[in-house]
Amino acid sequence: MNLVLDPGGTRLKFARASKGQLQSVHHISWSVLQERSVRKALLAAAPWMEEVQDGLSLHVLNRHDPPAAPFDWRQIISEALSPAALTWNVLDPFQGTGFELGYTSGRPGSDRIAAAVACQRKDPGGSFVIIDAGTCITIDLLSPGMWRGGAILPGLRLQAAAMKHAGLPELEPDAAQVWPSATEANGALGTNTLHALAAGIPFAAQKSTEAIAREFKALDPCAQVIITGGDAHHFDGVGGWRTFADPNLVLQGCATLLNERNP
Repeated sequence: MNLVLDPGGTRLKFARASKGQLQSVHHISWSVLQERSVRKALLAAAPWMEEVQDGLSLHVLNRHDPPAAPFDWRQIISEALSPAALTWNVLDPFQGTGFELGYTSGRPGSDRIAAAVACQRKDPGGSFVIIDAGTCITIDLLSPGMWRGGAILPGLRLQAAAMKHAGLPELEPDAAQVWPSATEANGALGTNTLHALAAGIPFAAQKSTEAIAREFKALDPCAQVIITGGDAHHFDGVGGWRTFADPNLVLQGCATLLNERNP
């Protein structure tokens, strides 16, 4: 059985993958992996793991482990799922992308490229503005044959944590993970501190993302806007464009590449 894993900034996302498709998607926070009841938490997230008999082949997206991740998180998972045999592999999305990279130096984040692979395979001749709203917000432009680059903004939780560190109240999403954000004409006019923070974080993030996406659509007017990431729903319909949401775009790109390399 194959699993694809994406070690994100605040949580580990993973999914069973078969023939290039995601069978089930799960996530677990890094903080949970530092507790004693890791096996219980994993089975609560993915009950089917308890029935694994023949072992698992885990394919981890090749990216730097985030600061929040335990340094030995792979070993923690291996021990939690013992006696099942786990085989750990690295999945490098920069091999066989199907498009050129428009970076003049260095490499973009592998999650950005995995998301672009998922889009390119879905519509090989299409253009995409890809908004990934996670720990960071990335907005990238994929044109036919070329990933052209993009912009990186701090994510909503990152901004809220920075404000809290500065001594301001902590802004949080509600139980349904919806962020407070006014959308009417006076959305930036906060009349108390929490409202002002809502104007300065979720509302402003929408406007910043919209402005960048608009610039990219000017470069490639045919580009579709696709949104992914944990806070994807917050940006749905941004700019008044028809947007397409796929919260698991990065994992889908991983599953696609895995299937192409090991059909």
